[in-house]
Amino acid sequence: MMGTGSHEDYDVTIALLTRDAGAVLGRLLEAVFAQETGRRVEVLAVDSGSSDGTLEILQKYPVRMCTIPKGEFNWGRTREYAYEQSRGRVVINLSQDAVPGDADWLEHLVRPLDDPSVAVSCGSSVPDPERAFAQFPWERNGYFYFTREIGRFVSRYGKGLSFANSAVRRAVWEHLHFDEQPTGEDFQFQRKLYAAGLAIAFPDDAPVLHHHNYSLGGLWRRCRNEGYALKLLGCAYSEADLALDLLSGRKYVQWLRELKRGSLRTAADVSFPVLRPLAVYMGSRFTRGPIWY
Repeated sequence: MMGTGSHEDYDVTIALLTRDAGAVLGRLLEAVFAQETGRRVEVLAVDSGSSDGTLEILQKYPVRMCTIPKGEFNWGRTREYAYEQSRGRVVINLSQDAVPGDADWLEHLVRPLDDPSVAVSCGSSVPDPERAFAQFPWERNGYFYFTREIGRFVSRYGKGLSFANSAVRRAVWEHLHFDEQPTGEDFQFQRKLYAAGLAIAFPDDAPVLHHHNYSLGGLWRRCRNEGYALKLLGCAYSEADLALDLLSGRKYVQWLRELKRGSLRTAADVSFPVLRPLAVYMGSRFTRGPIWY
């Protein structure tokens, strides 16, 4: 079972940024506290204005809680605050709706850091069989990030780091830190890792159960936020990018395949090949700040 430490004597801090996490948070915490590890672990939650019972769920478990006003939330600044509050030599970033896949998740995620050349370990996300909704088809088929700004980022910095499920050496954070970043602070940190010549491991045996389904408005806001974030990180999305992505045929072939399978059921599903380029362009070209979605 998961060991516990006292004061600053922790091997691992599991850091959760929460706001209106919903019932899945209870499943997440049950899975966290069922981890088979001898490491000394603390669980830290930084909540930014929950009003749906999230705080009451957190209080049922041995979680150290910090709160900030909703209006002060900023992904980079709040992540920095969570790391400042953490006491582990390794800090795990876990999304509030990402449930550890099994009792060995923590060990498998942290183990690559035993190699001194590895600064960060990033696990995968797999569909959650207990969710009431199916995975968004464009995440399932691998086409969600088909637009050119993502390709530009990956070509420069490598496979994308995700703070939905990752572990960072505290000493690395103490060297690099997080800057103000309204969204996309994981990509911001990856860019710093790249500049410092530090490696990211992607273990395939440390998954979390985590998938999305989107309303049309929620999908638009997410893609627009991503366009805005990538612009701030030097991967702006131009009119030429928009035209090339709209005209590229591969995603429309996939759209026909998905249509034939009957997997495009909502307006968000059907419109995605056109919606994403338009939303990313609006975020990159016109947006002055992110919208919580």
